[in-house]
Amino acid sequence: MPRKSTKKQARRRLTFWVTILFVIGALAAGWWLWRHKFTHSDRLNFISISVNHEVRKILSGETLAFHPNDRVKILELSTSIPFNLNVRLSAEGFDVNALRYEELTISDLLPQREAFDRYQFLVRVKHYNREIGDVTWVIQPYAEDWLDKANRVINSDLRLAVLERAHSLSPEDSRLSRRLLDEYITLKKWEKAAVMLEGMVAKKEAYETLRELLKVYGEMKDTRGIVLILKKLIRLKPGDLEARRALAETFEAAGDWNGAILEHEDLLKRMDEGDRLPVYRSLGYLYTKTGKFEKAISCYLDAAKLDQKDANLHYNLSYLYEKINQKEKANFYLDNAITLKSGDLEGRLKLAQDLLEGGNFKKAGEYLSVVLDKKPDSRKALTLMAKVKEKQGDKKGLKTIYKKILSIDPKDDTVIYNLGALHYEEGSLKDALPYFKKYLKSHPKDMAVHGILFDIYKREGNPSAAFEEAIALIELKPKESDIFYFIFDYLKQNGEYERMIPLMQEGLKANPKETALREYLVLAYLKTGKDDQAMAQMEVLLREKPKDIDLLSHLAKLKEKNNDIAGAANAYKRILDISPEHHEASEAYLRLRLRGVGGSNDE
Repeated sequence: MPRKSTKKQARRRLTFWVTILFVIGALAAGWWLWRHKFTHSDRLNFISISVNHEVRKILSGETLAFHPNDRVKILELSTSIPFNLNVRLSAEGFDVNALRYEELTISDLLPQREAFDRYQFLVRVKHYNREIGDVTWVIQPYAEDWLDKANRVINSDLRLAVLERAHSLSPEDSRLSRRLLDEYITLKKWEKAAVMLEGMVAKKEAYETLRELLKVYGEMKDTRGIVLILKKLIRLKPGDLEARRALAETFEAAGDWNGAILEHEDLLKRMDEGDRLPVYRSLGYLYTKTGKFEKAISCYLDAAKLDQKDANLHYNLSYLYEKINQKEKANFYLDNAITLKSGDLEGRLKLAQDLLEGGNFKKAGEYLSVVLDKKPDSRKALTLMAKVKEKQGDKKGLKTIYKKILSIDPKDDTVIYNLGALHYEEGSLKDALPYFKKYLKSHPKDMAVHGILFDIYKREGNPSAAFEEAIALIELKPKESDIFYFIFDYLKQNGEYERMIPLMQEGLKANPKETALREYLVLAYLKTGKDDQAMAQMEVLLREKPKDIDLLSHLAKLKEKNNDIAGAANAYKRILDISPEHHEASEAYLRLRLRGVGGSNDE
């Protein structure tokens, strides 16, 4: 009996203490819940995540980067809320809650599952609808992924688009920037390459980057940019003679002669004497461009000391001495240049021309002979040689040169004329004739040549051909009245009075005071039976020569012939007024008076 009592007591004591502990636990839990609810704010502590089986913790407000191919699972969500009651995750456009239940490849949750993009999701932790914290997830491929994708694209435009997209998403990644820059340069997209390099230089003026930008500016022909970069290179490395030379050449190419001179002069101070030859040459050219001929000569002379066999230096010195009117030195250096450059036919021609202008015809001929030996068809040499022969009075040699020129160019009108003139001056009219006839085919209105042919035909006894030239002459210049005399004689000799009439009329129109032409016209009218026109012209002649008794006598007889008795009597009376003793006029006048007709001047 006592043993049973002890067992019951033990059970009662156990039940009592269990009850006491339960009550204490319940009170403690209630107190903890009450204290948390009324004395603590809801908050996110951290999120524990498995990334490719590697555990990472991210605190509220932090950012975590993912690769699209990462396998992710949310392991723990630590908040201040007991048991995370009514706590949930949300992210716009991204099903983050799925990762609380299973491990997934993160690209499977991306919009359209497009891995080659950059995403940024704000993952909010909410208690009911109230946000208690957030973390940022950035999802993007690595630079290696972009580079690998670009390298697998064959089409250059598509490859460039991939690289530009990668760079826009990761502008600070130097590998992507370098690869995109290389692509721009490969595709010769210089403007875009320049923009990238300019951005790099703005951050850091690295020497190699500046050199690369200089090359791009060079491809773009951006003179202003080239000058700017070269100045920066010189500032970084004052002893960079290559950059200084390039800057001088850039100024020169841009026509900034003074800027180029300053840079070249600075180069001279920094260079050894033996290395100065190209700088002396450049300075000589630049001083020539700016009209500082004395300084240019000095530079070329310094250059010639370093390179005595450079024919171009002697050419330049010749030109410059000519500019300052030192002709003797100019020819001296030109002769040197030709000696150094024996095949220089142009130089010999230039020297020959100078000698010709200077009156040294013999020496000029010697240079021209050398040119013609090597190049017998040189028009310039032949033309100059013709001038030499002309100055020397060598007409035989001149004709030979002219014939050579004509064999090269049969249509050279000047030479054709000159050959004709040479023969004409020598009196070789038959030899001159074909040249002038040929010349007229291309110059049909040349008065002088028509005149020469007119003279040749007359002297050669070819009146019909001379007449044709005379007609051409009066058509070109009808005031040349002397030609009409020949025309009159020719037509009179051939009895062509009808043809004579319009020609003499034309002559009178151009030369109304030429009495002889009017007399020729009177004769033509008389020979063709045109008495009325003849008498009209006689009346005009009498106004000019009122005391011409022979003309009055002819007019009187012509009027009597045409039954103009009063007119005839008047003409005879005018003769008697001039010469009362004129027997023929007296008898005629008396005879007409006996017929009952008196002159108009009868008293």
